[in-house]
Amino acid sequence: MDFINKELPFQHLKVLDLSSVLAGPLTGSFFAELGATVVKVENKTTGGDATRQWKLPSEDPENPYSAYYHAANFGKEVIFIDLNSDEERTKLEEIMTQSDVVISNFQKKVAAKFDLLPDDIGKRHPRMIVAQLSAYEFDDPRPGYDLVMQGETGWISMTGTDKDHFAKLPVAMIDIIASHQMKEAILIGLLKKAGTGKGSVFHVSLYKSALSALANQATNYLIAGHIPVPCGTLHPNIAPYGDVFMDVDGIKFLLAVGSDAQFKKLWFTLNLSEEEYHTFELNSGRLKNRNLLCKALQQSFGTQRISELKDIFNVYNIPFCEIRSLDTVFSQEDSKSMLNQEKVGDELVTSVSSIAFTI
Repeated sequence: MDFINKELPFQHLKVLDLSSVLAGPLTGSFFAELGATVVKVENKTTGGDATRQWKLPSEDPENPYSAYYHAANFGKEVIFIDLNSDEERTKLEEIMTQSDVVISNFQKKVAAKFDLLPDDIGKRHPRMIVAQLSAYEFDDPRPGYDLVMQGETGWISMTGTDKDHFAKLPVAMIDIIASHQMKEAILIGLLKKAGTGKGSVFHVSLYKSALSALANQATNYLIAGHIPVPCGTLHPNIAPYGDVFMDVDGIKFLLAVGSDAQFKKLWFTLNLSEEEYHTFELNSGRLKNRNLLCKALQQSFGTQRISELKDIFNVYNIPFCEIRSLDTVFSQEDSKSMLNQEKVGDELVTSVSSIAFTI
């Protein structure tokens, strides 16, 4: 993100990042991008954050960083500490004394061993904002990884194409959602501190973060008793929304028609049958007759090129998208403003910004 010549909102904030893997580090990167000084502490005895070793087969095995690591550690000062050493724990406490925020994902037994329990940190540093991430509750010793959370909170049960072909989300989305919860908690802590001068201790759960993001799928069940099943890209409540079509050259695209008015424009713009239209005029009819609907639309789309269809969709404000791979995504001008670059050692590293707004 290009924030040159702009006063960054957190340029006087000091953040101590004791976390590892993705959710906590992403939270730290958010504040680093917005001007905070973020010191990330990594375990000296294990070679640092585990994600340093999460490399693709094509990556250099000798490089101390992985592409995955760079996804969540932009703009930080990294130091290695052995918490088993009294001297180095003293060093950590000195850094903490100079910090405004602490981010941690230690399990409770580890935090207790090294005198890093969130409440204890809060007592020693009463103006500190502490954000603690746990898999479930802080007292629950079970470890939590994104895959486990996707499975246990229903995400995998409705992701894929059918009950025999499940899928997980291709990014660690539960970690990402939890990182947003941590940011929000810290921001609330900063507001509270500005008014009262007092710090806060926040506990964020991967499990609860995953549940909070179920949104309409949760209410579909809680209110209507609907248990979602894998349906690929399809939306359970709207059609044609998520349905895949192909142009004459086999280029695949999706429609995201969200209202009856949008559908009417689509149907008659394609010069399709007025008699058939009455079957699909209402969303309820389109859902009931989805296969018939998609067959009729595909017959029209299959005779045209995507460039022609784009013109039609854009003129009549009909939501659609091509199904793009990442090489195409990052060649788009809209994507280029979202890229960060920093010098790490002798390497110029590019990553995607965690900031999706302008200031």
